[in-house]
Amino acid sequence: MSYINNELINEIRKKNDIVEVISKYVELTKRGKNYFGVCPFHDDHSPSMSVSKEKQIYTCFSCGKTGNVFTFVSDYEHISYIEAVRLLAEKVGYNLGNIKNKKTNNQDYEIYENSVKFYQNNLYSSLGKNAIEYLQKRQIDKDTIKKFGIGLSIAKISLTDYLIGKKYNLDNLIKLGLTNEKANDIFVNRIMFPIYDLNGNPVAFSGRIYNTHDNSKYVNSKESDIFKKGKILYNYHLARSYLKKNDSIIIMEGFMDVIRASTVGIDNCIATMGTALTKEHIDILKKMSDNIILCFDGDEAGAKATNLAISLLEEYNISPKIVRLEDNLDPDEYILTKGKDAFLNKINNAINVIDYKMELLKNNRNLNDVEDISQYIGSSLKELAKIDDDIVVELTLKKLATNYDIAYQTLYDKLIKYKNDNVKPKIKKIKPQKEPVDKYQKASEYLINYMLIDEHVINMVENKVIYFPNDNIRYLANEIIYYYHKYGVIILADLISYLANNEPLLTTLRQIMSLHLKENYTEEEIEDYIYVVNEYPKNMRVNELNIKLKKEENPLEQAKILKEIMEIRGVKK
Repeated sequence: MSYINNELINEIRKKNDIVEVISKYVELTKRGKNYFGVCPFHDDHSPSMSVSKEKQIYTCFSCGKTGNVFTFVSDYEHISYIEAVRLLAEKVGYNLGNIKNKKTNNQDYEIYENSVKFYQNNLYSSLGKNAIEYLQKRQIDKDTIKKFGIGLSIAKISLTDYLIGKKYNLDNLIKLGLTNEKANDIFVNRIMFPIYDLNGNPVAFSGRIYNTHDNSKYVNSKESDIFKKGKILYNYHLARSYLKKNDSIIIMEGFMDVIRASTVGIDNCIATMGTALTKEHIDILKKMSDNIILCFDGDEAGAKATNLAISLLEEYNISPKIVRLEDNLDPDEYILTKGKDAFLNKINNAINVIDYKMELLKNNRNLNDVEDISQYIGSSLKELAKIDDDIVVELTLKKLATNYDIAYQTLYDKLIKYKNDNVKPKIKKIKPQKEPVDKYQKASEYLINYMLIDEHVINMVENKVIYFPNDNIRYLANEIIYYYHKYGVIILADLISYLANNEPLLTTLRQIMSLHLKENYTEEEIEDYIYVVNEYPKNMRVNELNIKLKKEENPLEQAKILKEIMEIRGVKK
């Protein structure tokens, strides 16, 4: 497998002028030496995004989004950074094929890629005939098998032997959950479903029985360095490419639900792999779409998972639509038994959160009984009081008024009472005093900003700064210094590409860029920033010594501590 290096990425960037590329997504107007357009990354009504042809970067003065041509395409198209590189490479005549980013050069990924190919070869061998027939009976055709990389593990053909023959270490195979301590395959005589990470790399397997009886219908890979269930969204790498056609994302529980939906042309589905929705999942989903449909299993466990997911999504101000499947069926079973049209009808008529909650409130109530009706309406209005959308509120009130023959005004008055009950008394906030570390942070950010502008500042920081208080800024400064010594110049658009696989440092860089600090400076200012930053370790040491001094009872030791404090503060005697 070959890997793309930084020099090639820079070459591709130079052939993709940022103004020309962004102009294909956003209408740009030239003002002075820069171009301006409506920012696509927030609800922008007046052009607040600036695109610099000279620097080959874009910056939104409203939401702070900033970066180079690759980060723009990555964020706009909902694809990974390296996929954005590949997309732009193809536009200027480069065919990167299966080339991946150099920093993803991890043998664990190679092992899983080879394992996927091994299992796929097994499936299409003479020994895979029964498995193919089983999949066909399950209405999974060859196109679907290829699309999802489905394969077969066979007892007679050892994956472990195959991988060791390719010089992979046995201990690593055990660590990755492919082999046991006796050097035997974990997966034997099972149809193999690869699990992919967000970038489309296979990182795990789920193996299903197909012609035998076993207490374990599925055997799944254990977690490893490259496979963390709480961070995986099955089919994410494929589903995001369908966002242009369908802006909604359908979340399911299992990978078979996603595969089944795909067989009937519904490709905007992802699965949480049987785990509850996590905050990590939501951070990923927000990059794709806020239009989320929950379609979990129709049983009681699925209902609980739906309720938990709603609560978590609402914490992020996302109001999902909900689909509940009858007869305790999961999406896979529902499509097989009731058909594509019935399932599509469910998806197209997904209900909003308030309607879903109001349906739940009907459980165990006799809606022919006046008292139960009153309690139901009261509970519904309490839920409705939490909703900020005036249109949803009004439509719901009208529906309740019509269904239960109650005056709209009566319901509205009761709703207002519940809203007032929910209002928390306003407490006058006392602005906390800014911590002294704020000045260190500010000075650090200014130094990074000017390191990006002038190599002279890079030399001053390298020779004079003792220690940056913030870890990410310290590591970023080191990377800038290293980059400068390697390439002899700082080209900001290329530095962004260089840091693309280090998310914390790239985020820190983009945050500093979004501060829109002035470009002009004096050497005296830089000296002042360095002085402030260098104060930090000295003050931390003085604080430690003062604490030690308070605890020390020996006068001689107290004198030594005081002497060190005075020396740090520059007091000679």
